[in-house]
Amino acid sequence: MDKEKKAKILPAAEVSLFCQQAAMMLKAGIPMYDGMELLYRNYKDTPYGPAFEKIYEGVQEGGTLYEGVKNAGFFPAYMVHMIEIGESAGELDDVLESLSGYYEREDRMQASIRSAVAYPLLLVVLMTVVIGVLVVRVLPVFMEVFLSLGTGLAGTEAAVLSGGMAMGRIILIVAAVLMVLILVIYLIWRTGGRSTLMGVFRAFPAVGRLLNQQAAARFAKVSSMVLESGYDLEHALELMPDLVSDERNRKKLEKCRELMEETKDFPEAIEKTGLFDPLHQKMIRVGSEAGQMAEVMRRLTGIYETEVDDGIRKLVSWVEPALVGILTLIIGGILLSVMLPLASIMMSIG
Repeated sequence: MDKEKKAKILPAAEVSLFCQQAAMMLKAGIPMYDGMELLYRNYKDTPYGPAFEKIYEGVQEGGTLYEGVKNAGFFPAYMVHMIEIGESAGELDDVLESLSGYYEREDRMQASIRSAVAYPLLLVVLMTVVIGVLVVRVLPVFMEVFLSLGTGLAGTEAAVLSGGMAMGRIILIVAAVLMVLILVIYLIWRTGGRSTLMGVFRAFPAVGRLLNQQAAARFAKVSSMVLESGYDLEHALELMPDLVSDERNRKKLEKCRELMEETKDFPEAIEKTGLFDPLHQKMIRVGSEAGQMAEVMRRLTGIYETEVDDGIRKLVSWVEPALVGILTLIIGGILLSVMLPLASIMMSIG
C-alpha cells in the first residue's frame, strides 16, 4: 500500500490547485465536509478521483482536512504537516493560500529543471547511440576492407588505430554509466528515497546552503503563524522536524525543541541550534525583547524564501551549460576516437 501511495503523489500543480480551491471554500464560509464533497464530485471521473475520494472519506471520518489529506496519502509530507499546524493554530485558510503559492512556484521550478536537463540528455543519448554504432560496427568494417588489401599498418598507424578504438569504447562506457546513474537517481527520487539523495547532494556547498535556507524559511513561517495565533509554540516545535527534507536540519530542529523545553528561552534555543545566520539570530533576540517576535519571524520567512527561490534559479541556470559541457567532451572524444583510426587507415592506403 505504501508503494502505491508513493507512486501516486499528486504533481505540484495539482497540489497547488487543491490548496487554492480549499482556501476559497473556507473563505466563502463553506463547511469543510461540504467543500470536500464538492471537490470529490468534480474530480470523480478524472485520474485524481481516487485521491479526492480518500480526502472526502477522511474528512467524513475525522472531521478535519488534516485527517482527509493524511488518509489520502497522495500529498507531500510538508503540505500535510502544515495543514495540521494551520488547523491547530486557526490559520488554515491562510496556510492553504501560502501552500498554493509554494507549490505553484515548485511546479514552475520543476518545469525549468526539466527543460534545462531534457535537451542535453536527449542529445547525449542520440549521439552515444550513433557513435556507438560507428565504433562497434562501422570501424571494424573499415579495418576488414583495409586488411583485405593485403597491406599492413605501420607502428604509428597501428597505435593510433588501436588507441582510437579503445578510447571510443571507454567513452561509450562512461556515457552509458552516466545514463544509468541519472536513471537510478530518478528512480530513487520517485520511490521515496529523497532523504537519502538529499544527504548525498548536501556534499555540494550550493545544495547544502539551499537546504539550510529552506529549513530556516519553514521554521520562521511556522513560528510566525503560531505566535500570531497564540498557539502553543512548544507543541509546534514537536511538528517542525517533519517539515524539512534532510536529516541534518531535522536534527537541528529536534535540538531546538529540546533546548526550548529546558530553558524556555526561544531566542537562546535558536542561537544554540545555529539554524539561522548570526545577523538573523540577533534580529530574533531583539524582536523577542521588543515583543515583536511574530513580525520578525514573518520578515525572516520572506528573506529566506526569496533566497531559496534565487538559489534554485541560479542552480537551474547552471544545469544546462554544465550538461552541454559534459556532452561536448563526450561527443568530441567519441568523434576523435572514430576519426583518428579512419585517418590512420587512409594515410596507410595513401
